[in-house]
Amino acid sequence: MDKKMDRRVLKTKRAIYNAFVELLSEKEINHITITDISKKADINRKTFYNYYSDIYEVMEEIENLMVDTFIKRLDTIEFTNMTDFLTEVFSQFTEIINSDLVFFSHLFKTNNRSILIVKIVEAIKEYIRKRIEKGQELDIQKFNIVADFYIPGILSVYMNWFMNNHNISIEELSHILTDLILHGTEKK
Repeated sequence: MDKKMDRRVLKTKRAIYNAFVELLSEKEINHITITDISKKADINRKTFYNYYSDIYEVMEEIENLMVDTFIKRLDTIEFTNMTDFLTEVFSQFTEIINSDLVFFSHLFKTNNRSILIVKIVEAIKEYIRKRIEKGQELDIQKFNIVADFYIPGILSVYMNWFMNNHNISIEELSHILTDLILHGTEKK
C-alpha cells in the first residue's frame, strides 16, 4: 500500500513539476499562479497545497534536487588538485544541463537564478570542506577564493548562453570554458 501511495505522490509531484516548467517557458515566475499549475497538471488546488505552500516552494524543491544531483555526481570524483577538481565540476555541471536543456533554459531566464547560483556555490564549498576533513589534500582558503571566482562566472556564462539564443553549441561553450579554466586567457 505504501509503495502505491509513494508512486501516486511521485506522479503528482512530477505533474506539478512538469506543469511548472512548462509555465516557466511561457511567463515569468511571478506571473505563474497555483491555478495555472493546477490546470496544467490536471489536479485541483487542494492537491497542490497538499505538497506545496506556494509556487516558490516548487522552485526551491527543483533547485534543491538539482544541487543534490550535482553533489551526488561530485561524490564519484577523485582529485588531487584544484584544476582537476574544477574541470570535473564543470564537466558534471555541463552534463546535468545537457540532460534537460529546456528546463535549464527557462530556469536561467528567471529572476530567481541568483539564488540557484548561491546554492550551487555553497553546496560545492560544503562538499569540499567535507572532502578536506576526510584527508583530501587541498587548501580550503585557497579553494574558497577560487570557487568564488570561477563558479559564478561559469554559471553566468551558461545563463548568458541560454538568454542569447544559443549562438554556439553547448559542446563548443563547454570546450571554451574548460580551456579558459585550464589555461586562462593565454593563447596556445
